[in-house]
Amino acid sequence: MISEEFLSKVPIFEKLSSEDVESLRQLWQPRALKAGEVLFRKGELGNSMVIIEEGRIEITVPIDNQKKEMQISVLHEGEFVGELALLDELPRTATAKALGPCRVQEMVREDFLEFVHQRPSVALSMLSEMSQRLRATNELVQSLASRNVNQEIEESQSFGERLSDRIAEAGGSWGFIIGFAVFLALWMVLNAVQLWFQPFDHYPFIFLNLILSCVAAVQAPIIMMSQNRAQKKDRLKAELDYQVNLKSELMLQQLHMKFDEMRSTELREMHTSLTEEMDRLEYRMRVLEKRIEAHDLGHDQEAR
Repeated sequence: MISEEFLSKVPIFEKLSSEDVESLRQLWQPRALKAGEVLFRKGELGNSMVIIEEGRIEITVPIDNQKKEMQISVLHEGEFVGELALLDELPRTATAKALGPCRVQEMVREDFLEFVHQRPSVALSMLSEMSQRLRATNELVQSLASRNVNQEIEESQSFGERLSDRIAEAGGSWGFIIGFAVFLALWMVLNAVQLWFQPFDHYPFIFLNLILSCVAAVQAPIIMMSQNRAQKKDRLKAELDYQVNLKSELMLQQLHMKFDEMRSTELREMHTSLTEEMDRLEYRMRVLEKRIEAHDLGHDQEAR
């Protein structure tokens, strides 16, 4: 049986009283998972919540038309999964699989609902914790969506990194090309044409070649440093876009499931109301038929 100390450390149950935790302990059943064993799959009807005692569980969602799976998180000891299934019993939104030998504790929805009916305050406490987790998730999505990657990277750059970016920016501009071309032309003209002073770098301009080699040797790694930081920016942007898109997709899937549930509820209600209306119409028809039969019978008796 799960220990009271371990259960009280679970965030969703940490605000419960010791009496409630002791009663809640009786509802959990131990379960052992082998490496690679699937706890539940996406699309299956949820009917239980699981707490990890030992091991790790991978949470994935299918992509590429269900052919591949993408990892969205890895749960460790003390973490839980499937808590929403205790309330809505809707299909699972992801797949949970053991990464190695695991020992978990599982509580089914029916036992939980019976427990909550006896202790409504427990449900309020758990709903409060769930709402905080959902609020934190929404805030995380908003922060990711509004995060300015360029500003964050620029604020964390050192003086040398800023200097390398400026050099790379200047070296890749038309101003640098034109200026450097003018410098080379002046150098060669001054050393090729003897005017009022002796040339300091005779043809074939060995000193100029040395300067150009030094400039190229220093400029190349500086430009590579700047390109590496640009690639880092691109990777960070792609990762943020991926996280936002993934969360948006999961939220849309949940909305679709809720709309489907609402539609099925409406259809059941319409079917019930139509059935009741048909029953009333059939009852009225039988009453009307009986009245017509009684009226015809009275006419026959009068005729006799």
